[in-house]
Amino acid sequence: MARPQEVDWTALRRSDAFQDLAGGRGRFVRTAVIALLGWFAVFLAVVGAAPALAGTVVVAGMTVGFLLGLSQFGLAWFLTWRYLRLSNQRFSGLEEQVRAIAAVGSGTDAPEVTR
Repeated sequence: MARPQEVDWTALRRSDAFQDLAGGRGRFVRTAVIALLGWFAVFLAVVGAAPALAGTVVVAGMTVGFLLGLSQFGLAWFLTWRYLRLSNQRFSGLEEQVRAIAAVGSGTDAPEVTR
């Protein structure tokens, strides 16, 4: 059985599809981390600097601080949903292009899918 040629990783990294994929994912992750940590900092600032405000009851015994804490979960779920949507709409096509470039560089006919 013939052994396929090695993939030219340098050429693959320089390809437009790979750059778009890595750049798009990186931008999303940086933005998501800043949003999540920023909102957490707001939560900590309110709880630490304004305990009276954080202890204010809003609805049915739930305080402002408790609702701000719960909102962290809501934000995390939203960012996860947004990433999955972006991944299905944009990143999956770029992943296929990168696999095709790797397959051409390695001398195989079809890209090998490993997940």
